Amino acid sequence: MRLLLIVVSLVWIFPLFGQNQDTNDASEEKEGLSKDSRKAVVVKKTDKKIKSRTSEKKAVEQEYGTFDMEEAESEAPMPGIQSTQSYKAVESNFNLNKVQSTNQRTQRSPSVSQQNEMNNAVKFFETNSPNSFEHNFFYYVSGNYDISREYYLNQAESMRPSNADVQIQKAALFIIKGDKQNAIKYIDKLIVVNRLSASALSYGKDVLKSTPMGGTLVTHGFDDTYSVWYAQNKLGIRKDVVLVSLDFMQSDYYQSELTKKGYNLPTSNLIDVNYFTSFCQLNVSQKVSVSMTLPKEYLSGLLPNLYVTGLVFEYHEDKYSNFNRNNELWNSILSKDLVNHASDEKGKQLSSNYLPMLLQLRRVYNEKGNVKQVKLVDQDIDKVGVQCRKYDKVQQLKGAY
Repeated sequence: MRLLLIVVSLVWIFPLFGQNQDTNDASEEKEGLSKDSRKAVVVKKTDKKIKSRTSEKKAVEQEYGTFDMEEAESEAPMPGIQSTQSYKAVESNFNLNKVQSTNQRTQRSPSVSQQNEMNNAVKFFETNSPNSFEHNFFYYVSGNYDISREYYLNQAESMRPSNADVQIQKAALFIIKGDKQNAIKYIDKLIVVNRLSASALSYGKDVLKSTPMGGTLVTHGFDDTYSVWYAQNKLGIRKDVVLVSLDFMQSDYYQSELTKKGYNLPTSNLIDVNYFTSFCQLNVSQKVSVSMTLPKEYLSGLLPNLYVTGLVFEYHEDKYSNFNRNNELWNSILSKDLVNHASDEKGKQLSSNYLPMLLQLRRVYNEKGNVKQVKLVDQDIDKVGVQCRKYDKVQQLKGAY
């Protein structure tokens, strides 16, 4: 029955965080790249690297064409350059590959071909517009959280300080470096412009509260990672929990900091489903919990060891009874704001992730003959079913219990 409950849980995971979390902007999920500025970054401008790329530039020029270098050395591309077909094609190609890499369902690291395409675009901008925003930002982003490239992100910020994608990358940079004050400053900016929504923040609070004391919470995408980090470090919720972002695991510095905290890390350089599985197995003593918004591909190989507990899956290698914990969470700990007061579409859909816990509670209340509690939990299940427009399916699931 527990496995059935987990399968039901997977059915109810909506494409909001772990997958394409915003149907209006599929790229927002992982890296937060927006429609108007999903830019990335360029090649490092050191003498050594510039010399080593002389031959590479020729190949880039043959594929994309080249521009007048006198113009290219200005602070930003001249309008004529920026409007050329080659410039737009390379920019679009970089954005396409970055979006595709961040929306993969089985890995966080870009594929070899995606990384190569981004690197080629970076070389193009280094050749044709080395001082542009695109050159600096693309170079940083293509490094996949390589904090040694911080200078280039700062350069991009100096050109477009209000750019939300830059602010997202700055927040990530400071989270990785452990600079809480500056990370909060940039996340506050994202909240002001609603890039990180109130619904995501409400959900993040309950995800944190669902994690066992002294446990580890693994997150996946933009919204769940940033919301739980903000809830913990700005609002002071559950400071005992260690947060682990699969996105940020691409950073060598981030991995080294986790190692210092006592975590055992897989040897693979590819952050994918296998890496995640190994991480859980290697760190069972760290009381690992997984955000319910991870794509189901990450979870399917661990089903016998996953237990629905609030808004997370707890990883246990021994049998674990989760009823008492869910009963406590639902009746005493969780704020349940999105169940009671979901005000936007994202909040309404996110509220569906409370259903696996509620269905488990309903089953056990039934087994115990607690008619009063069954009626109360039915009211909440029906409320969620209505607001996420899955009422009929919810009734079918209730009938199975």
